[in-house]
Amino acid sequence: MFFGGVYEEIAGILPVLDDLGEAFRSGGGVPSAAYGERFWNGLERFTGTWYNHLLIPVWLAEMPAVLDKLEAGADVADVGCGHGKALITLATEFPAGRYVGYDVHAPAVERARAAAEQAGVADRVRFEHRDAADGLPAGVHDVVLTCEVLHDAADPGGLLRSIRETLRPDGRYVCVDINASHRPEDNTGPLAALFYGFSVLYCMTTSLAQNGAALGTCGFDPYTAERLCRQAGFSQVRRLPLDNPFNNVYEIIP
Repeated sequence: MFFGGVYEEIAGILPVLDDLGEAFRSGGGVPSAAYGERFWNGLERFTGTWYNHLLIPVWLAEMPAVLDKLEAGADVADVGCGHGKALITLATEFPAGRYVGYDVHAPAVERARAAAEQAGVADRVRFEHRDAADGLPAGVHDVVLTCEVLHDAADPGGLLRSIRETLRPDGRYVCVDINASHRPEDNTGPLAALFYGFSVLYCMTTSLAQNGAALGTCGFDPYTAERLCRQAGFSQVRRLPLDNPFNNVYEIIP
């Protein structure tokens, strides 16, 4: 599943290679809308194993305060929700909650709505086409999740401010992003090569297409996460003590 997803992602990038080359020559980037269905299906397969096997039993198990909120029935948002897999997983395990997913890619929102219907959780999960960096409802969520979103974002600072503002005072922000260093010389080996490949072929270029920050796949490292979260008004950033070469997971407190 994991490696099949990687293959599908790479195959899905092939149709935009000419556009990528032109962006390198002329500036700008390739927008996410240019990437076809095969790419998005590969991305869903690639990340799906995390939600099936890590999200609740490994990641959330390290965050008792988040688990308590979910078990009691929380208002939960997934910013950059994609096809909705994370929220559907949470809504299935914690049926007392209320869940909303936001994504800037309209076709992803439609796919997510259909997936929620198919999973039988549409009564408690909804999805909106929205750029969360432009603002979210203030003070209405107990838990906010992002998964591999901040390093792609055109405006990561604005996105973090929106997340900070939409959380209740005792809320929690669960952030999953790439396990990398802010020192390029530390990012070596086969996995770093994969990260930088994804960065050039998708993460940086889609941000540049929006005149964005273009952090890139390795760009939301622990150093940068701490700095940007503090600037957005968060008081504490805790990186979970996980042995995971691919992802860092943070519990972030308003």
